[in-house]
Amino acid sequence: MKKLLVLLISLFFGSGMLASVSAQSVQSPFFAKTVFIQKITSTREGYVVVYLDDRLNPHTIYVPIQWFYKSTGATTDGFAKAEILYGNGPQYPYMQIFWKDGKFHHLRIFAEQNLNSPSWGILSDTADTSGLFHPNQEIDFKFEH
Repeated sequence: MKKLLVLLISLFFGSGMLASVSAQSVQSPFFAKTVFIQKITSTREGYVVVYLDDRLNPHTIYVPIQWFYKSTGATTDGFAKAEILYGNGPQYPYMQIFWKDGKFHHLRIFAEQNLNSPSWGILSDTADTSGLFHPNQEIDFKFEH
């Protein structure tokens, strides 16, 4: 019985499967980077996201609400330019940024499900966010090396 199990496992994880997986990943036009999020603030215009670079320096981006809908923020190949996914755990919050052929393509925000979490911010009533959320904007991500 043990020999059969070992044989099945070795067939499943055999070199043919590994070669096809690695060949697919090499051909992908996408590059992804994951960064930790320090604070997310929800506004009517979108989300203010403070993320940490490689040296843990904070940087702020403004993600327009239109990017979260395929009808108003779709990429040319049908992706929503932004997604927000909720969950629980010590890894939250974080963000994945995707580039396709060297140009920004879309991002995914993985946020704490509990809106009372310290990772969620509250925008003051006097904060002026006009002009910060443009659906056609290019986000300048900063990463220290």
